Amino acid sequence: MREISLDKKYYKEQIQNILYDNYVKLALVNIDTGEYVSVISVDKNADNYKSITDVSSYFKDNRGLDCCHPDEVREFAYMCDMKHVKALIEAGARSIVRNFRFRLRLGEDYEWVSMDIEAEKEPREDGQWIVFGMRPVSLDTLVLEDSLRTLTRVYRRIFRIDVTHNICETLRGGYIRSRDEVKHNCFGEYMKDMTIGGEIFPDDVDRVRRCLSPEFLIKYFANGHDRFTIRYKRKMDMVYRWVMTEVIPTADYRDDNKVFYLYTRDIHEEYSESIERQELLEFYSYKDALTRLGNRNAFNLLCDAYADRKDKRSVGFIFNDVNKLKYVNDHYGHKEGDLYLQRVSQMLAQHFGENACYRISGDEFVVIIMDIAEQSFNSMIARYKEVIDEQEEAPVAFGAVWKAEADSIDKIMNEAERLMYEDKKRFYSKHPEVKRRESVENEANIAVGTTEDGVPHYRNLGKTDRIFDALAATTLRNYIFMNDLDTNVTKWSASAVDYFGLPGQYIYDTQKVWEKLIHPDDRAIFEQDITEVFAGRKKFHDVEYRMRNKKGEYVVCTCRGFITKKENGDPEFFVGTVINHGVIDGVDPVTNLHNQQEYTKYISIHLRNKQTMSILAIGISMFNSINMMYGYAYGNSVLKDFATKLKNVVGGKGLVFRLDGAKFAICSNMYTKQELKEVYRHVQNLALDNVGLNGTAIPLKLYGGGLIYDHVGADEDVIKSSVEYALERSKEDHHGELVFFNEEIKDNDRMRLQLYSTIHKCVANNMEGFFMCYQPIANSETGHIVGMEALLRWKHKEFGVVPPGIFIPWLEMEPCFFELGNWIIEQALTDGMEVRKIRPDFVVNVNISATQLENHGFRQAVVDILKKTKFPPEYLCIELTERCKNMDIAFLKNELEYFRKLGIKIAIDDFGTGNATLNLLTELPIDELKVDMSFVRGIQESKPNQVLVQAVVSCAHQLGYKSCIEGVEDKALFDYLHRYGSTYYQGYHFSRPVCLEDFKKLL
Repeated sequence: MREISLDKKYYKEQIQNILYDNYVKLALVNIDTGEYVSVISVDKNADNYKSITDVSSYFKDNRGLDCCHPDEVREFAYMCDMKHVKALIEAGARSIVRNFRFRLRLGEDYEWVSMDIEAEKEPREDGQWIVFGMRPVSLDTLVLEDSLRTLTRVYRRIFRIDVTHNICETLRGGYIRSRDEVKHNCFGEYMKDMTIGGEIFPDDVDRVRRCLSPEFLIKYFANGHDRFTIRYKRKMDMVYRWVMTEVIPTADYRDDNKVFYLYTRDIHEEYSESIERQELLEFYSYKDALTRLGNRNAFNLLCDAYADRKDKRSVGFIFNDVNKLKYVNDHYGHKEGDLYLQRVSQMLAQHFGENACYRISGDEFVVIIMDIAEQSFNSMIARYKEVIDEQEEAPVAFGAVWKAEADSIDKIMNEAERLMYEDKKRFYSKHPEVKRRESVENEANIAVGTTEDGVPHYRNLGKTDRIFDALAATTLRNYIFMNDLDTNVTKWSASAVDYFGLPGQYIYDTQKVWEKLIHPDDRAIFEQDITEVFAGRKKFHDVEYRMRNKKGEYVVCTCRGFITKKENGDPEFFVGTVINHGVIDGVDPVTNLHNQQEYTKYISIHLRNKQTMSILAIGISMFNSINMMYGYAYGNSVLKDFATKLKNVVGGKGLVFRLDGAKFAICSNMYTKQELKEVYRHVQNLALDNVGLNGTAIPLKLYGGGLIYDHVGADEDVIKSSVEYALERSKEDHHGELVFFNEEIKDNDRMRLQLYSTIHKCVANNMEGFFMCYQPIANSETGHIVGMEALLRWKHKEFGVVPPGIFIPWLEMEPCFFELGNWIIEQALTDGMEVRKIRPDFVVNVNISATQLENHGFRQAVVDILKKTKFPPEYLCIELTERCKNMDIAFLKNELEYFRKLGIKIAIDDFGTGNATLNLLTELPIDELKVDMSFVRGIQESKPNQVLVQAVVSCAHQLGYKSCIEGVEDKALFDYLHRYGSTYYQGYHFSRPVCLEDFKKLL
C-alpha cells in the first residue's frame, strides 16, 4: 500500500472496491505531520485532513464522540492517542492495537466493530505512517473471545499442546493481542525448563514431570478419561503457591491428532481456608472444652506413643478423682459444678504444668510426667499433698505412682487408681460428716437442698431411677420428667437440668420453677392446658411454648404428658416428655437417618477400637435448584425417598447417615474398595430412575467420595475432612465419578498444618519469632537510597527461617493478622525514625492487607501508632496487597481517602498482575504504581514486557503518579531500565532485604 499514490482517484476506488466488504472504515495517518487520509468511511462527509492530533478527533469534529458507545469512549480515545501510539512505535512495536472491540454507531443502532492500528515497518521520507481500520465483528467471534476472556480471569496460564507435531502454544487472555503473544516451542523443552529452573516446589518436581509428560497423558486419555487434574506448588510472584493444572483433550482428539488444552489456576487461598479449618478441628479434638486441658483423645495418643517407644523411660503418674462433684451439681446446679471442675483443673495446671494434665472423664484427671527422677517426683507429690491438706475439704483424692520403666501407661494407671481409692477412704474417715450428708440423700422424700427461692428439692433413688436414667440417656433433645403426685417431687433428665439450668434433677413443686422459664406470653396457654389435664377434662397434656435456657435464649418446646394411676384408681405419676426443637438429636428428622453427630461418633468408636472401616460419601448435585423450582416440602420428600433407597442398598452391611445439606454417608467395616465402587454405581442408577414422592419424580445427578481406613493413624476430624476432600474433588474435577482419598495428597498438608498451628501460637505469644527486614528503594536517576519497604520474616527452632510466601497469604486471612499488622506498622515506623536521623526525608513503605482495612479499628490504630512513634505521616506509604484489590471499590476508596487526608501516600503493589486492573486507577486516590518484577525478568529480550513496562510507567506519569520498578537485580538491568523513566527502582542490585543495622550501613 505504501507504493501506491493514494492521491489518485483511480487507485483509491480500486482499494475501496476490494476492502469495502470487510471494513467500515480504513485510513492512513501520518503521526509526525498529522496528515489523515480516509480510504473507506461510513460517513458520507468524510474528508482528508492535513493536520490532526489524534484519530479520535475525526469523530469529535465530524460526528461527535457519541458515535462510540459511552462505555467505550474513554478507552477508545486512549487507544487512538497519537502520543501513546508514537511511544509504542519508538519502543519497537508494530502491531499497536489488535482486535480492540467497541460499539460504533452505524445508522440508528450501535454495532460491534474491531479496530486495528498497524505501523509501517520503516518510516517514509515525509514521516511515520500507520494504518487505521475498523471491521465488523460477527456474533460467533464475540462469544468465542468473551469465553476466552472469562477463562483468563480464572486461569493463570492456558496452553494448547499438540503432541503429534510437538508444539506447545501459550495462549494469553484479553482482547488486545499481538502476534508475539502466541509462543510456540516443544512441550518437552518447556516442561524441562520449568522443572529444572526452580518453578516447581522441589518435593513436587518428580510428580509433575511424570504426570505432565506427553507419554503419561497419551496413555491416560487412551484409557477413556476425559480430564486429568494435578495439584502442586509452583512459584508465582517469587513465592511458592498451590496451583491446580487441568488437562482436557480436544473434541477431535485421536491417534493422528493428539491435541489437548492445559489450564493452570491459583488455588492457594482455597487451600489456606481448608487448612485453617482443619487446624482448628485438630486443635479442639485434643482439648477439653471446659478446662482447656488435654482430653481423652490426647491422653490415648500419649499412651500409644509411649507404647511404641523402644527406650521406655521413667514415668510419674497421678490419678485424681474430684470429691463432692455430684453433691455440688445436685445442690447448686451444673453451672457451679463446672466452676468447681475449672478450679480443680487450674490447681493441677499450676502445680504440674498444663501440658502434663488431662481430663479423661467427668470427674477424673490424670497427670503424666515423663523422664523425671524418682526423688524429684516424690518431692513434687509431697508439695501437692501439702496444697490439698491446707484446704478444709480435699477437692480431690489421688494416687501417685513412679516407674523407672513400664510396658504401658495403662498398667501404671491401674496402680495409681487403686491408690486413689485408698486415699478416698481416708478422706471419708477424716471427714465423716460428708459421708453422713451423702447418706441422707439416699433416703426417699427427705429434702437435701433448696432452690434459690428457698423451695426444698429431693432425691429418690432406686431401681425406678436407674430405668429412668437409662431412658433419658437415649436422647439429647427429648427431656423425660416423672412427677410423683403423692410427694409433688419431679425427677428430670440430666440433659434438661444442664440445658435449662434447673436447680437439680429432683425438684419439689416443679410447676413453680418451670413456669418462671416459660415465656410470659405463653404462660397462660401452659396453665390452661395443665389445669384441664389435672381436672380430668383432658387425657393428654400437649402444648407448645417458648422456654428460656441457661444462656437466656428462648427455644420452642413441645410438652406432652399424661397421668398414670394406681391399682385403686388414684393418680400416681404425671409423666411425659419435653421436646426441644432447638437441639439436634441423633436422628435427622427429615430422612430418619442417623445425623452428622452420630457419623462422628461412629468414626470415633472405630478409631478407638482400631477397626477397619469403609466410608462412601454421596452428594446430590444442584439440589438447591430442586428446592427453588418445586419448594422445600418437595425437596424434603426427595431426600426422604433417596435415604430409603440408600438404606435398601446397604441392608445389614452398614449404616447410612445424613450429613449437611444434600450429602449422605455409608459407613461399613465389610465393604472392599471394589464393592464400594459397585454400591456407588448402583446408587447412581437408582438416582437416574427418578427419585421423589407425591406422584412427581425427577432424576438426580450424584457425586461421590470414598475412603478405606486401615489403621494408618488419624482422628475423626482428619477422617471426615479426608472424605469431604474426596467428595469435593468428585464434584469439582471429575464430573461425579467416584473419587477415593489418596493419602499422598495430605502428607504435605499435615506438615503445613503443624507449621500454621505453630505460627498461630507465636502470634498469640507476643509475636514470638517475628522480625522485620527492609529492602532499599532507590532514586532511578542517581541510584541513591531514598526509602525502604518493610518486609515481615519469621524464624522458629523447628522450622528455621520460613519464606514469607509460605505463611503470609494464609495469615492475611486470619483475624489475628490485624494485631500482627499493627505490630508490623509500629515496628517499621520505629525503625524508620532511626533511619530518619541519618536521612530526614526518608520514606517507609508498609504493606497493608484487606484484613486490616476491613477492621473498624484500623483507622484509629494507625493514628495511635503515628502519635506513639512520632513518625511524620507524609513520609509513610502504604502498599495495597493483592486481596485489597478485590474489596468493594466504594469502601476501599473511602478508607484510602481518610489516610490521604492524614498525608499518607498510597501505592498499588504488583501493578499489572492479579487483580490490579485499570479501573483502580480511575476510582482510587493513588500516589504510586509499582511495576511487578515478573515484567522485568528477561525484559531485554521480551518485546511484550518492554511494551508493558513502558505503558505502565507512561500511564503513571501522565496521571501524575510516581512509579517504581521492582526486580532490578544487577547493574546491567539498572542501566537498561533508564530508558523507561521510572521514578524509583527496587531489587537485589541495591540490596536484599536486611535487618535494620545492616540497612543503615547501606546509607
